[in-house]
Amino acid sequence: MQKQQRPYRSHKFPACERCRRFKRRCTGGTPDQPCVLCNLQEVPCIISSSPKSSSRSRRGVKHDQRRPQTSRIAPSAPIDKVPSPAPADGEVGQEHIGRDYHGSPGQDHSKVELSMFASPVLSEDIKILERYMSSKTSSLSTGERSGSSDTPMVYLKAPRRREGLSMAANPGKRQKEIVMQVIQPYTDELVRLYFEEIHPAFPLLDEQLFMELYKAGDKLSPVLVCYFFSVSLVLWHHSPMLRQFPKPDVYFIWNLAVEALQQDFLAPALSTMYSVLLDMGGRPIYSMLVNTINNGRAVTLAQTLGLNRDPTNWRRPKSEKSLRIRLWWAVVIHDRWSSFAHGISPTITKSRYDVPIPMLEDIITDSNQSDTRIKAANSFIHLCTLTEILGEVLPLVYDLNPNPKETWKQIRRLETDLDEWEDRLPNYLHRNNNENTRVSGSSSLQLSYLAVRLLLNRISLHQPYQQTATVSKQHATTSPNSANPPKKS
Repeated sequence: MQKQQRPYRSHKFPACERCRRFKRRCTGGTPDQPCVLCNLQEVPCIISSSPKSSSRSRRGVKHDQRRPQTSRIAPSAPIDKVPSPAPADGEVGQEHIGRDYHGSPGQDHSKVELSMFASPVLSEDIKILERYMSSKTSSLSTGERSGSSDTPMVYLKAPRRREGLSMAANPGKRQKEIVMQVIQPYTDELVRLYFEEIHPAFPLLDEQLFMELYKAGDKLSPVLVCYFFSVSLVLWHHSPMLRQFPKPDVYFIWNLAVEALQQDFLAPALSTMYSVLLDMGGRPIYSMLVNTINNGRAVTLAQTLGLNRDPTNWRRPKSEKSLRIRLWWAVVIHDRWSSFAHGISPTITKSRYDVPIPMLEDIITDSNQSDTRIKAANSFIHLCTLTEILGEVLPLVYDLNPNPKETWKQIRRLETDLDEWEDRLPNYLHRNNNENTRVSGSSSLQLSYLAVRLLLNRISLHQPYQQTATVSKQHATTSPNSANPPKKS
């Protein structure tokens, strides 16, 4: 039998590196078009002039923009000289903050990586290695921990997207276009309503940076835009201008936003945090289950981005540090109050973060220091302190093996904390204040306080029953009859 000859292959267009690496036939590739397999998997089709050549070219430049590169290695400087890391690509200028936090990562295809917070154990190892290898490069970006350079902050560069998985180049773009077609004539009024009615009492976004990107055109994250207007629609009848027009279908708009968020979580960024928090804070609530799942994803992503660490002493713009503090506390508020409302154990524990309570200067900007905004900001600050107390009440609810004696001590201490919290409230945030003007967020704050007080009283009422059940359980386990059950006749 005559041996079959190997088919001739022209080396004018050699096999791409991916096909060469996996030892598979590379077909259909030209300098301008990716090969068949790379095109199907939507990955870069990279060719080289020779197997040993270091110079590379890419087939289908337009196609490659839809997919990120693999993780790069970034050089790091000695720990005491490196600025604290931004959660995006290390840009320091004020003009970049809005793009990093509220902008669309999909519009900048170079942002294929996310700065992922490393564990304290790894941070300590890096510090030791830096002493001996400070002149060499590392794949880590390090920064100072707040308060001390002896315990540095370490961020790892991780790819934002899963390799080989087909996904939208700009998540939420299609959904945003549909939303804008529905509400286009009313967008400016809805933006005004949000920042006058919702934002003062819950300052999640940076108003100045958001407005700059909004006025600049197509610069905001599409997913964030979908959620922003979904939340704003609840205020439709608060506007004399809007109430004369039929209100858009809120359910339809919300479903578009939820669909966009699912795409965004395939390649999350900082803007994803704002979208998921707006999702959980939106009204009405259409799915308690989805809100609970989104809460877990929000907490995990926030910790991945290092939002649970105090940025006060980082060498970053003050506006960015304030934004991170407010963003983290928005996560804490949603985690604990959704636990209270939905009956799911909270994810965040007090010992796992060191971010301080926001102060007025973290909320109030120089451009807007009106008395109304200051009072609303104080309402948010007191909500944060009340949430701290709630965070100590919730373990008494979800503890599966409570110690009755310790529980009574905790109840007495928490009742005192609630009394002190109420005493510290300014007059304009009290229920019986005589002011004619309504402070944004004050009604929700008072309702939240009464809810915590009621929960604590309910735990107190439940304690005698819990003690009786505990004693009965102990008696059942120590009883001689329980060890030798009667035999059947």
